[in-house]
Amino acid sequence: MLNAPTPTEPRSTSGTPVRREGRLAALDGLRLVAALLVVLYHYVGTPQSHIWERENRAVFGRLFDFANYGYLGVQMFFVISGFVICMSCWDRNLKDFFVSRVTRLYPMYWVAIVVSFAVVHFNRSVALDSGVIRAPTTLSDLLVNFTMAQDALWVPSVDAVYWTLWAEARFYLLFAIVVAFGLTYRRVLAFASLWLIAAVITNHLDIALLDQVVQPIYAPYFILGILLYLIHRFGSTPLLWGLVGVAFLLAQHQVLLDTRHFNQFLGVHMKWTLAMVLFGGFLAVVAATALGWLRWANWKWLTIAGVMTYPLYLLHQDIGVITIRRLKGQIEPWALLPIMIAGMLVLAYLGHRLVEKPFAPRLKKLLKASMNFDTPSKIVPRGERGGGVGKPAEPTARDGETGTSARMFPAVDQDGPEPVGVVDASRPGRG
Repeated sequence: MLNAPTPTEPRSTSGTPVRREGRLAALDGLRLVAALLVVLYHYVGTPQSHIWERENRAVFGRLFDFANYGYLGVQMFFVISGFVICMSCWDRNLKDFFVSRVTRLYPMYWVAIVVSFAVVHFNRSVALDSGVIRAPTTLSDLLVNFTMAQDALWVPSVDAVYWTLWAEARFYLLFAIVVAFGLTYRRVLAFASLWLIAAVITNHLDIALLDQVVQPIYAPYFILGILLYLIHRFGSTPLLWGLVGVAFLLAQHQVLLDTRHFNQFLGVHMKWTLAMVLFGGFLAVVAATALGWLRWANWKWLTIAGVMTYPLYLLHQDIGVITIRRLKGQIEPWALLPIMIAGMLVLAYLGHRLVEKPFAPRLKKLLKASMNFDTPSKIVPRGERGGGVGKPAEPTARDGETGTSARMFPAVDQDGPEPVGVVDASRPGRG
């Protein structure tokens, strides 16, 4: 693998260099599809909850049977995350990577914590009676949530679906190792391959530290996204498609284990074959996007859908469930459901416009200024570097700032919502 030819720039099948940079609107649309699947799962597909007047199964019938599969929205988004993180940080250094992740994730997350906590706090009896919502019981738990590391500390999340943020964060930390050395075809290919091997080896070792780092349950999904981005950027090769096949085989086995787990946990009767039709169809669309077959799908509304996904994920569960319980009996369920989904989409759009758009650039500016180590901070004595008393030192080049650090292509920041999730208590385990 390491001796394979290393492309230096994207090429078409004819060998002609091509530039595939630019926002991929189809991925934005897929993000929203994954998010809506999770929303539908939480509002309709969880029979153990008491959101509506009767059990979800009795209220929605066949829609309930389909909504059970909404848990796959998590896996779908992990695939997209692997793809877009590669695309967003290619030709960027570690500082840029860190700044982009912090500014993308935290502003809306901090606001969502405050809003969700307030809604649950003032509707506590309704929230706890829903069977879905669990609220932090102490101020300490609430404060830990602002770090996004509450899952690592066994502290309850303000909203149970936030557990996927920790899975995403661990992926970023692992991928940051490659970013620190500089992303190249060989390095990313080696990273994906070694991670795939590590996921297989550590899956049944039951070593907590390795589980936290390697994430054997979720690794195949992230890796699928990474490999498909390499195909998008450098073109198809037998090696890349072979690794995609291996990752897919591991992913389908995990889907089987997840289906069995959810059948037992939820008391439903999902079929692995139908789950794979849904997941496989989604993956085929991502592959078609990687190959450039969906370049024609460049409608503006898809981009808008993409930026709404992260706020939708953060806000939909607790606020939505409490609102449904407040309105049940006043509006028929089949009418209230689309009203709630539309309302959550509007709320998500407002979150993007009023929080992400104005505050993320300001936070990015502050972080970059605080991390600008190129500005000398000391006074150089007379005679050194030809300066006099009080003359600042002349900046010098540091390792890694010249030569190969020049960018071939402008960076593309198609950062996603990062994750979408299902309730923490229903996390699939390993077989």
